This record gives sequence, C-alpha cells and structure tokens, in this order.
Amino acid sequence: MLYGHYAGNNKSFPDFVQKGEEMIENWSTKKYNIIYADPPWSYYNDMTVLPKENKSGAGSMTHPSYPVMSSKDIKELPVSSLAEDDCILFCWTTDYHLAKCIEVITAWGFEYKTVGFAWSKRNKDGSPVCFMGAYTMKSGVELCLIGTKGKNACKLVVNHKVRAYYESQREQHSKKPDEIRNRIVSLTGNIPRIELFARQKTEGWDVWGNEV
Repeated sequence: MLYGHYAGNNKSFPDFVQKGEEMIENWSTKKYNIIYADPPWSYYNDMTVLPKENKSGAGSMTHPSYPVMSSKDIKELPVSSLAEDDCILFCWTTDYHLAKCIEVITAWGFEYKTVGFAWSKRNKDGSPVCFMGAYTMKSGVELCLIGTKGKNACKLVVNHKVRAYYESQREQHSKKPDEIRNRIVSLTGNIPRIELFARQKTEGWDVWGNEV
C-alpha cells in the first residue's frame, strides 16, 4: 500500500489510499531523461497523514494543508522505472529534510551530485521569509537537489549559463516557481521529461500526481 503509515482518524483516508493505489497502477511505462520531483514531505513524525480541516486553508507541521507522505513511502515509489539509461533527477527539499532527500535520491537509483537550484522566498513586501520554526531558525531558501543515473548523464546538459539562484514571492503553499521548470528546460533542451507530484499540467512535460 502506497500510503501505509497514516497517523490520525480522518474519515476520508480510505479514499486517499485508493487514489494513491490508482496512481501507481497508472504509472507511466515511458522512459525519461529528466525527472523533476517535489515530494510532499511530512513533518508529522515522518508519517503519511491527511490534512486537517481548517477554515483558513493554512496548515501546520502536525496538521498539513495537503496530504503528505513519509520518507519511507516516498522511497518506495518506483521512480527508477521511469529513468532512461542516462537521466538527471531534480528533487526539491526543505532544509529539515535535506538528509532524507539524499536518501530518497539514492533509493530511486540515482547518485546525489549537488544543489541544482536555490529558491529564496520573499513575502509580499519583498522581505525575505525567515522566522522561528519548531526546531531551529526556519530558512527562507528551499533547495532543488540533483541526482544522476548513467555514465553520460552529464552530457544531457546543453546550456552551462543557467543560473542556480532564484528569488521570488511565495505563491500558494509549497508551490514552486514555474521559472525553475523553465530553467531545467533551458539547461537540458527538449528531451523526454516528467514532473512528479505535479500541481498543474505544463506544455512539454508529462505529469504525475493527485492534483492533475
């Protein structure tokens, strides 16, 4: 079962499980040179959990505003089956999940290489996002790590002038800037690519997730 580490008593959980299993059954048989992923990391004791109903629509570390997955469940996704012999993985992480993200990259059959992109989040007034979190000073920067598979994965890069740093205002909760997706295309050119945990359909990309 994909979402096997649920913590809570949300009545809609069975529907959530069924949706996850249907997603796996419909897993693409196509192979890709680029895999772009934004896993729904869990802060709830690293367990898969459904969002708590909240009139404001906001979430918290213990009650997220959208379904999240444990690192164990994320690792078990058959992402390696999507990868071409030469493939680059771009995977988002928060600072809190940095070590677990590298574990996920390895579990998916890739070798961690470096930080691909750093997104500096800004508030509406342009000030940096930086405040006290539950564990330490919460960083206003999220990282997109790079993992590679295959001896010639580095040859997939065709543009060495793409900038790694990007600064922009936050949009809806956890949504990443469209510009990063554009920079990946600029970096690697028009080759087969898929976005995992996608929130929208994007021209030129295959997508997978429970919101598309």
